[in-house]
Amino acid sequence: MSTIRVRSSASYWLALPATVWMLVVVVVPIVLLAWVSLWGGRSLSPTSPLTFDNYAKFFANKTYIDLALSTIGHVLLLMGLTGLLGYCIAYFLVMKVRSPIWRLVLFLAFVVPFWTSTLIRAIAWVPFLGVNGVINRILLALGATHAPIEAFLYSRTGITMAQVSLYTMMAAGPVVYMLNAIAPQLREAAMTLKAPPFVVFRRIVLPLTLPGIVIGQVLVFLNVMSDFATVATVGGNKHALLSNLVLLFYEGSQIRAASVVAVLLMLCMLVGVVAAMRVVDIRRLGTDR
Repeated sequence: MSTIRVRSSASYWLALPATVWMLVVVVVPIVLLAWVSLWGGRSLSPTSPLTFDNYAKFFANKTYIDLALSTIGHVLLLMGLTGLLGYCIAYFLVMKVRSPIWRLVLFLAFVVPFWTSTLIRAIAWVPFLGVNGVINRILLALGATHAPIEAFLYSRTGITMAQVSLYTMMAAGPVVYMLNAIAPQLREAAMTLKAPPFVVFRRIVLPLTLPGIVIGQVLVFLNVMSDFATVATVGGNKHALLSNLVLLFYEGSQIRAASVVAVLLMLCMLVGVVAAMRVVDIRRLGTDR
């Protein structure tokens, strides 16, 4: 047990390196990004006047507004799909697999693919989703379709399928942790009192795993909002999210416009995290242990 008091000078000195690092690599870049987004005039320099004209131009463009709404809808869909699949996977691993060895094997089978780059895993989906890909070949072999389905690749469906596979384990991991923390005696006592399995799940398991669900959804939300690689790889040039708009503006040397979209993305992420913390105070997770 540590003998350092929370309010002692030693605790502040120990926190100083991490604080300086966060200021340099997180806070300062964000401040600079917000500053550039307010630059006005024709010249792009620190002496440019500060104005909200760049934001006004963004919100005056209906295409950008539609893209923002489409991004939010896509993120909500991904959160719902990954949340449901992730919870089912976590529940199966913890509650149904009794053997610790098999539980470890299955968990590693889900986790090992995440040791590779997200971009590589996104690219790996292209051979699966193409006209001559694995999925179409299986459907043709089963007689489910008479012609290859073109809607899988370079479509919103393909993007959704790829991102669900990429981020489901992010939603499942925290739930696995919370399920392991539930004392078996709670469920046994409820079943002893003749509570049906669904009531046990609804009244005991689900409320106790809610912090894990929220943390998983926050992880999925943040990653999908910032994921431009999967959208560009699987969606081609036909589909885009706000994160892709940042890259498009940057490649076109529209630094101020790229900064505006980046700031709006960060604000959306901040609002999402605050909303999640209104549901469950994840800062207190584990303090009662």
